[in-house]
Amino acid sequence: MEKHRIDEIGIRYVEKLSLYEEYASRIRNLMQDLVELEGVEFYAIEGWAKPPAELLRLLSSLEENDLAEVDLVTIRVLLRFPEDVLRIEEVVKSEFEIDSERSVPSSGLEDPYRFGYPAVVYILALSSSRGNLREWAKYKNLNFRLELRTMLQEAWATISPRVNQTVGSISEKKLTRELVLLAALLEKADQGFLTLKREISEEALLIPPKANSASKNSQETQILNAEKIFTDEELYAMFRDNANLLGEWNAAAIEAGFPEFTPSADYLRESFGYLCAILRASGIDTLSEVNKFLDDMKEGDKGSRQLRVIHESFKNERKNWRVDPFSALFLLVLNFKWEDLKEKDLVALKIKRGSDRITGID
Repeated sequence: MEKHRIDEIGIRYVEKLSLYEEYASRIRNLMQDLVELEGVEFYAIEGWAKPPAELLRLLSSLEENDLAEVDLVTIRVLLRFPEDVLRIEEVVKSEFEIDSERSVPSSGLEDPYRFGYPAVVYILALSSSRGNLREWAKYKNLNFRLELRTMLQEAWATISPRVNQTVGSISEKKLTRELVLLAALLEKADQGFLTLKREISEEALLIPPKANSASKNSQETQILNAEKIFTDEELYAMFRDNANLLGEWNAAAIEAGFPEFTPSADYLRESFGYLCAILRASGIDTLSEVNKFLDDMKEGDKGSRQLRVIHESFKNERKNWRVDPFSALFLLVLNFKWEDLKEKDLVALKIKRGSDRITGID
């Protein structure tokens, strides 16, 4: 593609980059809601708009008529098991418009002679029913790329291109054969984990501790009783099941002096993500510890009084505060756990971004 044409496209893309980044965030949140509603456990859901520099490099290698196949927004869903991919695939078919020519559904991966361990990929757009909603209207004509992968498929996609690039002395046929064998092992492992999961679900595999060592029994009991770190969906379910909890902290924030703020569902979901991040960073990483912290904040109106202190401390800074219930709890964790947090990389942990967002810094 000619350089002047690349520059022209690049300028137009940068002008609209914020729209694509916003679209990526909203679609990522929507996909998380859809996956959770289906009751599927996931490892991660990511979403991003293509960086301008990456787009320019790609355009330089394309012909003019290839431009329609450039994906500007990508959503990646990393799942545990192959059957989970199939379940989310059915959800996708019912929720979005599909570009069939550019999509690779699971049925397209059944060729026994295919190379590698590729993932399910869909090129999607909003359905007409969703696109006609006011809050989605500005994204109506935007496509996005959806990748549904197991974690082992992600490993293949990440590692195999690098091996292919860095190995130069091995013949092409031998390299291809080795990669095919490795891909088959990964696919077999995925199926093996799924089979093991089903077997465990059908049987209670309880191994009683030996009675010849009291100290060993004590250690094993502690391990069995140890509470695992909460997942985002588990914490979200806890808040959802306690309908009054968010209303109480929203009222506490308003009573402390923060302006009334009615967030959209997507904004609230993003606030929840920042709350999860700061809770884990501060060591409040199990549901019992979260409940203990919330109880502590309620005792003697400790949390409400601290919110008033925060508001009073910053009232002279003319910022556009946006405090929803999750943001109010974020501020409380930030203040009461500052000694645990101050030595950590708050930028990398996205805590700095969460704080700026509450105070109105975009």
